[in-house]
Amino acid sequence: MKVSPNTQDINCFYLNDEFKSIGHLRSIKKGQTLYAKGESHGGFYYILSGLMGLVDIAPNGSESLLRVFGQNYFTAYRSFLAGEVCNATSTALTDVNYLYFEFSDPRDLLRTFPEVYVHLTKTLCHDLRIAEERLNDLTGKRVINRIIEALIFLKKKDPHYVWTRREIGEFCSATTETVTRAFSKLEKVGLIEKDGRDILINDVDKLLGYSYELESQV
Repeated sequence: MKVSPNTQDINCFYLNDEFKSIGHLRSIKKGQTLYAKGESHGGFYYILSGLMGLVDIAPNGSESLLRVFGQNYFTAYRSFLAGEVCNATSTALTDVNYLYFEFSDPRDLLRTFPEVYVHLTKTLCHDLRIAEERLNDLTGKRVINRIIEALIFLKKKDPHYVWTRREIGEFCSATTETVTRAFSKLEKVGLIEKDGRDILINDVDKLLGYSYELESQV
């Protein structure tokens, strides 16, 4: 997964008043589930504030953080557009306020709010590209490169949230212990700093440059 410090977040979408008015305003607390793997629902969600994590739970109980949804993000649009059940569980990483939009058929959304429909389809295509890049990273990149890019990506997603080593590891398929060792190495060379449980990036460009140097050594 290629990470650029200046890349615009194309998944963000700002609602107009007309579309916003048909949403159902709701909220959940940190740790609560918005929707679970295997559930079906006739609609999708829009995050007004807070942070959601999309998590896949394997049969052995291990978790993988697949994606993160922040403010002005839609979620559950893939299952809505495909007419399928949810393929993962969405859990609140913080307290979350959201709108729920209910449609009996995706074509109803296309007829009434085509700009929203187009955005969701573009977002779905973008998600597919990111998923392909992450799959390629898992087979072709060293674990420390994946950890660096996951740290930058997640810190860009929400710089105020204290991302745990476990969450960072889940996002890039690394163990918590491996993430801890990588952070110790990065701290020794002055690229990151520890601030309590939080990790501060001193210079994103230098950290990316270090990651590219490591890749060239393979």
